[in-house]
Amino acid sequence: MPATIEPDANGTYLFGPLMVLSACLLSMVSSAIWSRNVGETSCGWRTDYSPDGRAFSIWAVIYVGTVVSALTQVIGVLVFDWWVNFFWGLAWVCCAIWVPTFDAEYPSALRTAALVISGSAGFSLAGAWLSQMWVDVEGVTRAQKIGTGWPLTLLAGWLLTATSINWGIAFNASNPNTVSSCVRVEAQRKGESDSSYRYRRRIAYRESYAKAPAVVSPVPALLAVVLGGLSAGIPDPILVVPLMWAIVNLKAFPSVLYVFGLVVLLGGGTIAVLRLFVWE
Repeated sequence: MPATIEPDANGTYLFGPLMVLSACLLSMVSSAIWSRNVGETSCGWRTDYSPDGRAFSIWAVIYVGTVVSALTQVIGVLVFDWWVNFFWGLAWVCCAIWVPTFDAEYPSALRTAALVISGSAGFSLAGAWLSQMWVDVEGVTRAQKIGTGWPLTLLAGWLLTATSINWGIAFNASNPNTVSSCVRVEAQRKGESDSSYRYRRRIAYRESYAKAPAVVSPVPALLAVVLGGLSAGIPDPILVVPLMWAIVNLKAFPSVLYVFGLVVLLGGGTIAVLRLFVWE
């Protein structure tokens, strides 16, 4: 079991949360520089279980939560074990690497991106698990631990969801018989600002998604079984939230299979809550 680490006067244990903070900022910079074709790639090789674009707004919550959590650790409210922050930082570094690889669009790059995001999901999941293995400190409650570490668990849940989508996109792009499902958007017009062009492109993709047929895929339900089990086993109820958010944003929702997935996720999250606060 990991050793307990508390903040000390000389700042020895500030390195962990500062590493998380800097890696998160690196991911933000990477997204700002290399995310030109991410939307086109996702649209062009869309899977049947790709959620509506609004589902990806969860990234804003994860970014803000990570910054707040890292700063909370820096000021000494609660500091996680070194390994928790180490895996958390590695997950963000992988996220930063993922953007330019996925942005490259061609099949081999997309397969590389899938491997990178798989690693990121694994690192964040390891960190989330270790955060619950962390030795209790006098005066630190379960609620405080979850209140500090929820962005890590939210990141893990979302990355596990995104990994399945990335592998599906890589498979579609590698299949010569797969026809691109994306509409062609007129290039940026002379005098058109970057923000206006991105808005016009986003509207075109949303309209294309609305016209696409609603197809029920078994992938979300299978992933729900995995994440529900992991949530109950870690235990951490936050882990199921990202996939639940993705499922309700699927075009074919509420199909029987997708409702089943939500029930499984809710069950896993409920068991996690009981293990944390009732059965401990």
